[in-house]
Formats: sequence, structure tokens, C-alpha cells
Amino acid sequence: MYYCPKCKITIRGDKQCCPLCEGKILDKDGMKRAAIDETLYDIDDLEDGYNKAFPVLNERKITGVTFVRICTFLLAVIIVICLALRYLFGDIMSWTGVTILGSIVVWLDILAIMRYRYNLLKVLMVEMIVAIVVDYYIDKITGFHGWSVVWMIPFGLAGHALVTFLIAKLVKLRFEEYIIYIVLDAVMAFAQAFFIWNGENSLPYAAVFVMAGFAITLVAAILFRFRELRSAAGRMFNV
Repeated sequence: MYYCPKCKITIRGDKQCCPLCEGKILDKDGMKRAAIDETLYDIDDLEDGYNKAFPVLNERKITGVTFVRICTFLLAVIIVICLALRYLFGDIMSWTGVTILGSIVVWLDILAIMRYRYNLLKVLMVEMIVAIVVDYYIDKITGFHGWSVVWMIPFGLAGHALVTFLIAKLVKLRFEEYIIYIVLDAVMAFAQAFFIWNGENSLPYAAVFVMAGFAITLVAAILFRFRELRSAAGRMFNV
């Protein structure tokens, strides 16, 4: 028996080199002289006649790209089936629109998690944006009762900023590593002025208080942490 330290396989028979890499092979004495760790390369296997002439290949795993393609295909299947049912049976299949919307939301969540799986704050930001768009859309198609702009959007943005701050403190992030997400929350909060202006938000108390809170936060950041805020903006927009 011989051993190839490069391929990490044992070789049976009288060989001058490794049949895989054609590199130098060692007998038991050669392995001891090379000071190869016996716990890594079990020398006893050579004595017991254990043969592992070819390495065992790891089972092929699904890559991230393949997983996304599978999810996209499933989304397409759901959309096609729902549209076909809606066309054939009309209003009886009123649930198809909600099913399509829910499937798209799940698909977007999967994309966000796969794309930003090593950055929880980015995942939460994408989730927040998707939630705002979906809730506003649902409010619109159900007769627009205003709950999305009156309650969900302002409290959702305030809650997201608070969760971002708590996570940043928990994992000990620097100020410039998380402030940009709070700034984006502030931008979306100020955008609520549009709903107030066009009359969609008829009860703007929550929106105004949230906008005021973000305004105070931004003023404090500009006055006391401007250098770090500028650095965070530069990294965000590659300036």
C-alpha cells in the first residue's frame, strides 16, 4: 500500500506515482519520515489493507443560483395557473389575485435573503419596503380604508428604525454601519407628506409624530455625528 499526500488517498499495488495526480507517493515509512499527522492520514489503513484508491466525491448540493431559479420557476407556475383559473371561472376564483401577490412577496423575500443573507439590516430594509408596497396595494384594491397610510406605514417605519438600532447595538456595529438604514426610514417617513397632501391620510397624527421624530434624529446625527454620517453615505453610494 502507498499513500498520496496530495490527493489524500491510499493506493494498492506496486506504483511509482499517484494514478490521479502523478505526484510522489509515500509508503508507511515515508509517511512517518514526512511527519504526516496520523490522526489526519490513518496509517493503520495501510496495514489493514483498507483501499481508497479514488476519493469519495461529496454529494452535489443545490447552489444559490439554482435555488433562485427553482423558486422563480415555481412563481411562474403559480402565476400561470392562477391566471388560467381566473380566465376560465371568473369571479369565482377571486382568491387568485391574493395568491399571486403573496407568491410574489415570498419570492422577493427569498431574493432578499439570498442576496443579503450576510447582512440582516439590508434584509430587514427590503422586507420593510415590500411590506409598505403590499399593504398600500391591498388597501387600494379593497376600497381604500386608509389603514395603510394612517397606521401601518408610520408605525412600521418607526418600528423598523427601532429594531435596526437594537440589532446594531446587540451585534456591536459602528454608527456608520447602521445609520444609513435609519436615514432611509426617515426619507420614507417624510414621503408620507404626499398622502397627507392628496387627502389619502385623513388622520395624520401618527404620520406627523413619526416625521417629527425622524427629523429630530437626523438633526442630531448631522450636528453630532456628521463625519460618520458622511462616511456611511459615501459607502452607500460609492462616492
